[in-house]
Amino acid sequence: MRDTNTTIVTTPVSVRLRRSPFWPRSHAAGGHNYTSYNHTLIAADFKSPEEDYRHLKSAVQLWDVGCERQIELRGPDAKRLAQAATPRDLDKMADDQCFYIPTVDAKGGMTNDPVLIKVDEDHYWVSVADSDLILFFKGVAAAMRLDVCVDEADVWPLGIQGPKAAELARRVWGDDVMNIRFFRHKRMDVNGVPMLLARSGYSTQGGFELYFEGRVGASALWDQLMAMGSDLDVQAGSPCQSERVESGMLSYLSDITPDMTPFEAGLGKFCEMTRDVGCLGWRALREGQEPMRQIRPIEISGGPLPPMREFWRVISELGETVGRISSACRAWSYDCNAAIGLIGRSHWQPGTKFTVETSDGPRSAIVRERFWNR
Repeated sequence: MRDTNTTIVTTPVSVRLRRSPFWPRSHAAGGHNYTSYNHTLIAADFKSPEEDYRHLKSAVQLWDVGCERQIELRGPDAKRLAQAATPRDLDKMADDQCFYIPTVDAKGGMTNDPVLIKVDEDHYWVSVADSDLILFFKGVAAAMRLDVCVDEADVWPLGIQGPKAAELARRVWGDDVMNIRFFRHKRMDVNGVPMLLARSGYSTQGGFELYFEGRVGASALWDQLMAMGSDLDVQAGSPCQSERVESGMLSYLSDITPDMTPFEAGLGKFCEMTRDVGCLGWRALREGQEPMRQIRPIEISGGPLPPMREFWRVISELGETVGRISSACRAWSYDCNAAIGLIGRSHWQPGTKFTVETSDGPRSAIVRERFWNR
């Protein structure tokens, strides 16, 4: 999902940038500092970053995350096409499951880290991070002469996130939502239309994502959720940079870049390497299972950090570049600076100290054993 290091615009000015059917309500609720993600507008802030962060951790928020575009794969070869893009074994995917998958090119470089949703037999949605991954699927489908339709579904996710999200969902859809397991989905009635509700979201506070189909009834649903959650302090919000960094939730094109493999991103557990499942990059990945650099949680000393506009170099005690910081924030709940770093093998052990060259000067830093909110 979104990373607040991206360039923001104060006013959504271009018809070239899409708006979800929830955009009028989220905009009216105080959304500002808009950013473009998958050619779609999303609000970066509602109150202040710290207020939004603390509210997310204490109540419930509605997130207009229609920028999570859905690549639709439909047809007899839909699963084969999806498998060509990922080393995760899709034979193990249940009918109601959402699979977090690293997608790679033929050389094993990461092209995205989407969530794959099995909608029906021979029918999948690929819920992508910010990239034009649909072109990859179209190209592979054509080159392999697969019997599959690749398109962008008219689906606009709505996040219901926070510790009180389950109670709000229960009030709207009944006790049955409590039986939805993590990263599983179930069809719920929305304005008379059955739509997928998944227990998922780009936070670790708990919640759901509703895959809203079409545009009709979006404002009415938003209003219903707001009304039924008024005593739960429901508010509009958006994915929170500080909460996702302290939780170790990676952002494609920030923490994960196309020159990285899933093993460098710490996603090796999602890669089936004992047999070739049909992934185009499988052979290349077989040769890269022992990475020389990998994602690590980093704590940076001092007061609040300046905004990041580029990677920050990580410098060893001998003055050598041993990594980079890709995302950093003030972790207010822990009164420290949290960061995500891609660190060389020689310096990635917990307790290793080094210097980070921030945009306002050098700071001492240390590798942590785990991310804060885990």
